[in-house]
Amino acid sequence: MVVALGKAFASGIDVAADMPLKGIAFLITGVTVFSLQDVIIKTLSDGYPAHEIVFVRGLVALVPLLIIVRLESGGWALRTRQPVLVLLRGLAGFLSYTTYYLALTVLPLADTATLFYSSPLFITVLSVPMLGERIRLRRWLAVAVGFAGVVVVMRPGSGTIDPAMVLGVLAAISYAFMVMITRRLGKTEAGGTMSVYSMFVFIAASGAIGLTLGDGAYDTEAHGSAHFLLRAWMLPTWGDFGLLALCGLIAAIGFYCLTQAYRVAAPSLIAPFEYASLPWALLWGYVFWDDLPGPATIFGILLVVASGLYIIRRETVRGRRVVVGRPLRPRI
Repeated sequence: MVVALGKAFASGIDVAADMPLKGIAFLITGVTVFSLQDVIIKTLSDGYPAHEIVFVRGLVALVPLLIIVRLESGGWALRTRQPVLVLLRGLAGFLSYTTYYLALTVLPLADTATLFYSSPLFITVLSVPMLGERIRLRRWLAVAVGFAGVVVVMRPGSGTIDPAMVLGVLAAISYAFMVMITRRLGKTEAGGTMSVYSMFVFIAASGAIGLTLGDGAYDTEAHGSAHFLLRAWMLPTWGDFGLLALCGLIAAIGFYCLTQAYRVAAPSLIAPFEYASLPWALLWGYVFWDDLPGPATIFGILLVVASGLYIIRRETVRGRRVVVGRPLRPRI
């Protein structure tokens, strides 16, 4: 499957840089609003299951997203030329963000964000089987440094690795698949249309999980992430429903902005601006939960960020065609 997808991507990568300033503006807006959503979801994770939050958020987000489609196209242009890739993109996004939220409920914001920022490392590794790219020694060394940073953040020397950290890494891997598909689809699909279909997938997938697990029968409360996934659905209070509705509005804005960013600009140029959300993660973690990263976490963050920036820089300098198919992080 990976090889087959790789052939499809390699045959249709758009090398146009398009509108970099517009892409940067979209990206910074997207990661900023999503940092606020992280705070809300982490707060709600004490009372509601992840799939209920994703389901309600998706229903609310559909309204502004459909309005965006209407404004983009002057009609209701929801037809897609590549339905299989659109579906795969939605599924990859659902897996990425669900696992990210499951990690977020247990880990500090800074740790979760850092693990998610390992995406460019996985994108580099995946480019070999999926895009047939040849990776040279210096980039492999950069990948190794980045993975060392991930290991430092996960702190295996403490005796055990929290399963939530594994979920954070899985979120990064799923996102790496999703962003490759996003850039490939950007040649034929509008940003609003892609966001709407992704939201349909989010609603359908979270609703299906709710129907099978929503009674709480499998909830053992053995681990915070598992409890967040398996606890029973409950009717939100008016205050919590307001927060869920706000999540929906944020999701609509964020999904559209990040999708547009990687449609209109080369990821190699705008990807470094993904790191603009890391200071927000540090700030919100301290303000709301009094979380301050220790020396080991800070060192791991520096390794991951430095390796990611180096990889992006090397791609820009070498001018590889595959660079255009390689964004960093969404959120979508």
